[in-house]
Amino acid sequence: MFYVILVIYGIYCSALQGTRPIISLFANAQGASPFIIGLLVSCFALLPMLLAVTIGKWLDRYGARYMIIMGSSGLFFSLLMPILFPNVISLFFTQLLAGFSQPFILLSFQKTVGNLPGNRDKLIATFALTGAFGELIGPLFAGFTYEHFGFQVTMGVCFLGILLALLCGLMVKKSVWKSGTSAVKDKNQVAESPWKMLKQRDLRKALIISGLVLFSRDFYVAFFPVYANNIGLAAGTIGIILSIKGALSMVVRLCQFYLVSKFGRGLVLTTTLIISGMSFILIPGTANIIFLAVLSGLLGIGLGLGQPLSLVYALDLTPPESHGGALGLRITFNRLSQFVAPFLLGGIGGIAGVVPVFWFSGGILFFSSYFTHIKPRPIPELADSTLPLSNNRHK
Repeated sequence: MFYVILVIYGIYCSALQGTRPIISLFANAQGASPFIIGLLVSCFALLPMLLAVTIGKWLDRYGARYMIIMGSSGLFFSLLMPILFPNVISLFFTQLLAGFSQPFILLSFQKTVGNLPGNRDKLIATFALTGAFGELIGPLFAGFTYEHFGFQVTMGVCFLGILLALLCGLMVKKSVWKSGTSAVKDKNQVAESPWKMLKQRDLRKALIISGLVLFSRDFYVAFFPVYANNIGLAAGTIGIILSIKGALSMVVRLCQFYLVSKFGRGLVLTTTLIISGMSFILIPGTANIIFLAVLSGLLGIGLGLGQPLSLVYALDLTPPESHGGALGLRITFNRLSQFVAPFLLGGIGGIAGVVPVFWFSGGILFFSSYFTHIKPRPIPELADSTLPLSNNRHK
């Protein structure tokens, strides 16, 4: 059951992540300014920023299977539009609808996996590893497809990936989604507001870090292709460099349990910001492919742990009947960062160029690492088993 869920999620991630750099490359080829590209990136985060908590409450009410079908249908139509109408205007429609649809799928998978029998840290890390695999395969495949066959064919392949994932989700037994079904016994029951979670200081900091890490990842996927294209790199080469980041995100997640048990979740989260900030600042200083690949790998290491660790925080500190709302709150923080920052950085890029945007982003991450520091604390009862489905759940 667990691995069936991972396969379906991996298909979703590969298809969706494959579209992200291609949208920026196509917009740049159509003459869009850095400001317009930043606005495109922000559109993906706009509706989730406003509606993620509501979507999470729907998840608690209606269950994962229903929500995944709804989200998949939205992604299906969002990718169909630029295939039929390949222009910058259609990309805005794609970003808005895809951004709205993704939380339906993401929150459903997170709640389902987070409530399976076993050690939650290991379950979430394996789940995040699957997402990193999608970040590796998606941009790599899409980059070469775009270079050799163009924009419409590339979006068509990603469209077929979403369709395949939707069909797989419909074909599997309903019992697969049992751990993500509604935990609310009374449909008229009013769950506790997830905003009350913000009273917990360390959780607030973890949510802020989660937003910054996700912004950094999406900013890199959106703006690195523009920078790399400006220094003469081909789309296939850009795809390889982006995929190196995904590969290192996978590798570092294999070390997650050791790092957490030795240093604590808080310190590991803060360290991700420092490594990422350093990488952003150094990227515009070189046009060397090898050096860019190394920095991309460092970004993968820096950004690879932020999301799964903050996700475990959100699940551990809330009851199952409120998991959807809590995860929606986390998505709200993430999308707020993704919406505001690219819009701001796109404006800076329109005035000063792409290079200062990398410096500014790196500076934000360094500055934030000081104020979001969470004191390390021991993590009790980490499972001895190396299998994802250990019987010892970390509380």
